Amino acid sequence: MNDGKKLLLSVKNLKKYFPLHGGIFYRHVGDVHAVDGVSFDVYQGETLGVVGESGCGKSTLGKALLHLYPPTAGKVEFEGLDLEEIPVRQLREMRKEMQMIFQDPMESLNPRMSVGSILEEPFIIHKGEHEFGTAEKRKAEILRILEEVGLPASAFDRYPHEFSGGQRQRIGIARAIALKPKLVVCDEPVSALDVSVQSQVLNLMVRLQKEMNLTYIFIAHNLSVVKYIADRICVMYLGRVVEDAPSQAMYEKPMHPYTQALISAIPEPDPALKKEKQVLEGDVPSPIKPPPGCHFHPRCPHAREQCKKDTPALRPTGGDENHRVACHFAEEIFEAASHLQALET
Repeated sequence: MNDGKKLLLSVKNLKKYFPLHGGIFYRHVGDVHAVDGVSFDVYQGETLGVVGESGCGKSTLGKALLHLYPPTAGKVEFEGLDLEEIPVRQLREMRKEMQMIFQDPMESLNPRMSVGSILEEPFIIHKGEHEFGTAEKRKAEILRILEEVGLPASAFDRYPHEFSGGQRQRIGIARAIALKPKLVVCDEPVSALDVSVQSQVLNLMVRLQKEMNLTYIFIAHNLSVVKYIADRICVMYLGRVVEDAPSQAMYEKPMHPYTQALISAIPEPDPALKKEKQVLEGDVPSPIKPPPGCHFHPRCPHAREQCKKDTPALRPTGGDENHRVACHFAEEIFEAASHLQALET
């Protein structure tokens, strides 16, 4: 699966709960189970796509990976170092190796700072850890980065509000790659952009990945976008990973009922081609009090008594170690669906 690539990030049973307080004495009355036991490995140079409905914990996962949210439990190891155990100063130094692209560039870019100042900030914060120690050297490097992301040199003295949404996201990308990081967490970086602009930004990210050997964790709710850019995909539901597989296998052979429903909802560009949609009934349960057993069982058309009691482990399926699914009856459900499809054709 990794083709001899270096293991860059290892996530083991990661949990992030947000406490809830209430009452006269503001006591602890519960927790929001935003991320509830997530495990995966990411190898250098690959792109891991993380998909799921809004509220499933994708963005919280991304921030917990970078320790912007300290995890409640579990481990995040970057190049073999446990981020929970290393000193704060060392974690700060490692920030230049782990960067983030945010969903809304207008909110993540300081409107009172020029683009030049925004891109100079990483070099100033990590002073002494790079070769750009003078203002002249920093400006020359910033101009090079602007050209790299497709922005003119005149952008240096302009402000974020003077740019379009796609251009602002290019500024966010420029800031993320300024210190040549190894890992970039992309939190829905194209969801706020027009479709035509999305393709331009995605092509830019693919090119930068090849040129700089970047590793991406690409968070999105649009499976078409993830299919284009990701080597491997994790599908999340209510804080848990329900399926993890190489991108092609995920689309050709989705094993979990939730994944099947998500893929069936992808619009088909050919009007002559009919595709049956799997409509999920009900709403996503509250992460404050998630259902017992399999979190998906209240909405699953194939749920049985075991699903309501026993939490399914994320396990290899179909004899493929690289394709894991958290469903007690995944193989049986997939075979039944394949048989029905064969009869219809």
